[in-house]
Amino acid sequence: MATMITIRYFRNGVPFNLGWWGYTFPLGVYAVATLRLSHIFPVTSLALFANVLVLALAAIWLIVAARTVRGIWLGYVFADPSLIVRAG
Repeated sequence: MATMITIRYFRNGVPFNLGWWGYTFPLGVYAVATLRLSHIFPVTSLALFANVLVLALAAIWLIVAARTVRGIWLGYVFADPSLIVRAG
């Protein structure tokens, strides 16, 4: 459900913020735990799922890292959107 909601918001254009890093930690924990389980219980499907999680983690990490560097370069990563004064 969370994945479907996230995909929907990304299609509508979610602005980048440092909170995106919050996706990497839990996925990393699940990937490492699944890898360990696949070594303890040598089940092919478990090892395959662990590899998929590791690849997803690497892809998400690279995307978030690139967006962070881009945001730092353009100067909007550390800006607080609540402080923006809007004419109204």
